[in-house]
Amino acid sequence: MRTLREPGSPREPGIGPLGRIPIRECGEPLVDLRVACPEVVAACRFPFARRTVAEMLVRAARALPEGWRLKVQTALRTPEQQAEGYWGHYRKLAERHPEWPRHILRREANRFWHPPDAKAPPGHCTGGAVDVGIVDAESRGVDLTATRKPGQSAQPTYSLHLTPDARAHRRALIRAMADAGFSNCADEWWHWSYGDSAWAGRTGAPFALYDRIALLPPEVLAELARIVGCDEQDRQSHQTGPRRSGGPYDERGA
Repeated sequence: MRTLREPGSPREPGIGPLGRIPIRECGEPLVDLRVACPEVVAACRFPFARRTVAEMLVRAARALPEGWRLKVQTALRTPEQQAEGYWGHYRKLAERHPEWPRHILRREANRFWHPPDAKAPPGHCTGGAVDVGIVDAESRGVDLTATRKPGQSAQPTYSLHLTPDARAHRRALIRAMADAGFSNCADEWWHWSYGDSAWAGRTGAPFALYDRIALLPPEVLAELARIVGCDEQDRQSHQTGPRRSGGPYDERGA
């Protein structure tokens, strides 16, 4: 997989080193992105993040070219959602590669999903991480992933395989998010964070600001109950069909 690291682009810290970064939870509350930043398209099923993260999303959205809107695909995840995503990906790898021993499966799963049992909390479980994209004035997705040849990887932030248009669009996203104060996971162009252990590891901060959300506030619990209720209704009405797109977690990792 060929990638281009921009000057100063930090390497992604490993799961082990992340666990050695101190965390000094600042107690900052979660906010509803639909209320805190209405100019951002909150397309995630659980649209909550830390207050500072929401403020930074507003700055990033305003820095995009005219007619474009920032779209948040994933924000907060509960530990249960993170575990479901991680172990679901692990099982898919095991089915695809039955010859792989457990330690190889874990290593490969960790490349795409932050393990829920790691000492360092997954960024999405802290309220400090978001997965983003861009839509235009008609709510159509702006191309950030087209490659010059079929089958080439567009996943790394600075992939060399992007078409000129996709590269230009992605650079606009990178500038907006970085200037707002976010740090990017270089292996996943869409994943940005602030205040979590990965942010501290990438930027050299002496400690992380956000720990796992240990106690969800009432409004977040109410939204979670609504989501679970909708999923249960969906299962009952489509028992013989596939699960509704979106599920309790999406297909993007970290």
